[in-house]
Amino acid sequence: MHGIDTYGDGWNGASLDIYVNGDLIQNFIAQDQGSSFVFEVCDGDEIQFEYFSGMYENENSWFLLGGAGNLVISDGPEPEVGLTEVIVVDCSIEPDPGSNPCFALPMTDECMEVDNSTAPGSAYSPNCSNFEGGDLWLSIEVPESGSLILSTENIGDLNDSGIAVWVGETCNDISIVYCDDDSGPGYMSLVPAFDLEPGSTIFIQLWGYGGQTGVFNFCAADPGTVELESSVLPILLIETNGQTIEDEEKITADLQVLYNGLGEMNFMTDEPTDYDGLIGIEIRGATSSGYPQKPYGIETRNLDGTNNNVSLLDMPVENDWVLLSNFNDRSFIRNTLAQHLYEKMGNYAPRSTLCEVQLNGDYQGVYVFGEKIKRDAGRVDIATLNPEENTGDDLTGGYILQLNYHNPENSWELGYTSLNHPDFDVHLRYEYPKVDEITDDQKTYIAAFVDSMETAIYADDFADLETGYREYLDVESFIDYFLLNELSRNNDGFKKSRFFYKDKFSNGGKFHAGPPWDFDWGWKNLASCEIFESEQGEGWAHLINDCPTDNYSPDWYVRLLQDTTFESHLRCRYDEYREDFLNMDYIGNYVDSIGALLVNVKERHYQKWPFLGVATASPELEPIPETYLAELEFLKEWIELRLNWLDDNLPEDCNGIPINVDEEHSIRTEVFPNPSNGQLTVSASFPITGVEVRGLDGRLLKQWAVASTYSTQIELLEQGVFLCKIMTAEGVAIERVVIQ
Repeated sequence: MHGIDTYGDGWNGASLDIYVNGDLIQNFIAQDQGSSFVFEVCDGDEIQFEYFSGMYENENSWFLLGGAGNLVISDGPEPEVGLTEVIVVDCSIEPDPGSNPCFALPMTDECMEVDNSTAPGSAYSPNCSNFEGGDLWLSIEVPESGSLILSTENIGDLNDSGIAVWVGETCNDISIVYCDDDSGPGYMSLVPAFDLEPGSTIFIQLWGYGGQTGVFNFCAADPGTVELESSVLPILLIETNGQTIEDEEKITADLQVLYNGLGEMNFMTDEPTDYDGLIGIEIRGATSSGYPQKPYGIETRNLDGTNNNVSLLDMPVENDWVLLSNFNDRSFIRNTLAQHLYEKMGNYAPRSTLCEVQLNGDYQGVYVFGEKIKRDAGRVDIATLNPEENTGDDLTGGYILQLNYHNPENSWELGYTSLNHPDFDVHLRYEYPKVDEITDDQKTYIAAFVDSMETAIYADDFADLETGYREYLDVESFIDYFLLNELSRNNDGFKKSRFFYKDKFSNGGKFHAGPPWDFDWGWKNLASCEIFESEQGEGWAHLINDCPTDNYSPDWYVRLLQDTTFESHLRCRYDEYREDFLNMDYIGNYVDSIGALLVNVKERHYQKWPFLGVATASPELEPIPETYLAELEFLKEWIELRLNWLDDNLPEDCNGIPINVDEEHSIRTEVFPNPSNGQLTVSASFPITGVEVRGLDGRLLKQWAVASTYSTQIELLEQGVFLCKIMTAEGVAIERVVIQ
């Protein structure tokens, strides 16, 4: 007896009574994704069921299997309420071969022709690839490598398939571990099954999409065990000592780093040269955490568990690091190229390098090892912000924010919606200070600052060089971030994995775009929406809200591109970079240099992860390059097309006005917290000589003379909306709206 809940939270109030020969033997309730109940009956016994409904009935289903694994009865989703018909037990039934896990057809060769035309259906729902029954079952013994590459092939009869992999101690008690619809050629399926128990038996479920039936090929290939002896890349050896690496909570493990210097060979027989000690390690990422080649977050630790700040692979001293998977990047270049170009633009980007990783003696392939984005003098170099710093200049920075998947605890909703999509809600996440450390005053301040910035961006006079959005926004960083993510036409660059930072007011205090992150969905053509489908280099990635999207983006760039001065600065900057390094001589040499470096490395990676010619995590348009050299040529051709399109479609005019025209002579002011609790701090980039507060009707409420200082405190007791006028030694008066 099996009960299923497709959402994974069990039957919400539903239950199933089981009767044998009229006696109630069990009140059954499915738990979590599903659970089972085993009971014995004899030939000729009578079985009957009574179903009682609960909430979310569309998630519930149940089925009964006979002792031979044959389907006896099933119902759901939305099972019928009440008593079923009486079922008389017939122990003589012997199912057809391949009709269920217990009668699975043994795999006799690497590839075999299969036919699901007469498959009766087993009621095991894989919950993918529009399963409507007609499933055929095979069994395979797992090879010593613990890995299998499972695929279907269209031979002219059935052209759209599904594959699911099930494991269990017995054929009657199995659970699904992999499921795929369209990862193979065309609409056929491909499942990379890893970390299986060598010598165990797994069960393969095959079916046609939407109930299709016919003849097709099924193949199961053993990629073998990769032996790592030496590498021109650094080698990282991780040992978890029998522990399982989890998501979101680090376990303590051992790390040895074999690195003899840039360009030098590293041997498995070498003594650790760069690090030999403890780490905390966890699976990281949202989408990428589900990749077969897992990404990891690493923290170097002392014996007592405290942070161990060290230099790794020639990078500045720190303790927080990342290992990024290349599962979705067959070139191994997309992330490192983006970070390299952003550095060439004169900005900080997380330092990184390619390496090879072995985990618990098992080769894991080529990774990108690098810096985690965080506040640090060698990374995002902004002021520290401690929990006790809740007033004055201290409160104004530094902050790191991220646009990404969010919840009410780690984010807040912006006051302005997406410009072209007013029904879209936009949220920013707290990254620094961390969500469990940031205070309410700090949350209030940064939300008010961003709101003031957005108010300036969407104001009628937003383009004014002195009083517009430039008072809040670091224009250079926003231009560079735009150019990098548009060059790569990065699907994620404007909607998630998108960082911002702000230093304290006395250090400049403006809102910066970056550092850049997550480019494995960039530099390619994706079957997602018109913006990313063009194979001729077309489409504006910053208009991601026009596509179906899993996270909404603020339309700040839509507004900024309505400012002719911003457009001019954007063109000037692009032309400067185009002449220097945004050209195919420079980028082509970079791509070729990585290809040459990996000439003796790539084979190991692609033995472990044999996905050349296959779209992995992102829905890339076919045809997919089938060799590594072809992958690099595709990447270079793609970038050249994109550069040519940007040449023709970026704003045409560069008028020569410096980007920072406003910085030298403009007066920058800030009044906070706003909304106010009565106590306000007034700051300016020039000395303040006086402050006035007036009602919206012009009535003077209070004024202060100030002894020519850059910051002063005032007290405002009345409730309402007011104008705060700040007088400076330069003879300029700036007005700010204050809410009390």
